[in-house]
Amino acid sequence: MLLIEWNKELELGIPEIDEQHKKLVDMLNSFYTELEQGHKREAAEHFLKELEDYLIYHLEFEEKFMEEIGFPDLENHKRTHEMFKKLYLEEKERYLKGDEKAIREIIAFAFSWLFSHIMKTDKKYAKYLKEKD
Repeated sequence: MLLIEWNKELELGIPEIDEQHKKLVDMLNSFYTELEQGHKREAAEHFLKELEDYLIYHLEFEEKFMEEIGFPDLENHKRTHEMFKKLYLEEKERYLKGDEKAIREIIAFAFSWLFSHIMKTDKKYAKYLKEKD
């Protein structure tokens, strides 16, 4: 199984935020590693707990950062964060009620978040910051 490798395309050039994004890569890789070792339930529970903590900390940090730099598209960006949190909570609830497919939805969304939200949406505020300086 191939793990996700951090690469330059994922970098925003904002060290603290890049470190937080690397944490998401690490979380996904840990999930896949635990799964490969046959620890399906533990992998799911660890990932859910870590992702919840991550969402609370990272999204709030990122929004505060965008506010501080005066990013003009902040409200739209916040809406995408709210959508992710809502989806996470819905799927977590499904999982806790016994729907094992819900964890796949969360993993798939986290994976696509990494490669679409970070590489496209987050790049907008990084570009804004560079142009502003």
